[in-house]
Amino acid sequence: MTEKADDDGVSPADAERSPADGGAPFLLAPRVTFGPTAFVTGYAIACLLVALIATVAIGWGTSRDFWGYLWIIVIAAFYAAGIGLVTAAPVGLALGLLLRDVPNQWLHVLAFFLVPTILAWAVIGFIAGSIGVPLLMALAIGVSAATGRLAVWRLMDVRY
Repeated sequence: MTEKADDDGVSPADAERSPADGGAPFLLAPRVTFGPTAFVTGYAIACLLVALIATVAIGWGTSRDFWGYLWIIVIAAFYAAGIGLVTAAPVGLALGLLLRDVPNQWLHVLAFFLVPTILAWAVIGFIAGSIGVPLLMALAIGVSAATGRLAVWRLMDVRY
């Protein structure tokens, strides 16, 4: 037996009303969610890009051919991924969780550039006791993190 009532526009049992607000309707905030695929993909792209930047900036002239440079990039990516598991991955995960209520994806990309850049510059600059070279290293890290976040734009689920 099917129901013949015309109540499709009515929510069941006042599901959209909050007793704390005196019965005013809820205003649902948009949520940006990501899964493990987006996290791993962005992380891998960021590691490869930081390895590419490091190879071009530091390792130029250390190999005789293209395949040697490619091998250096692969090795540097493994090092970046290993170090990043304890440094970059927690920062990226925390940023992703903190930005869930911000639906503008460009603000996510900006945050993934600024926060890692500032953190890396502070930490590397403190350890090295310098400003210039740590800033260049931090910019490479920030650009890599932002590019990794930009690459997974379509894997994000924005729910309104």
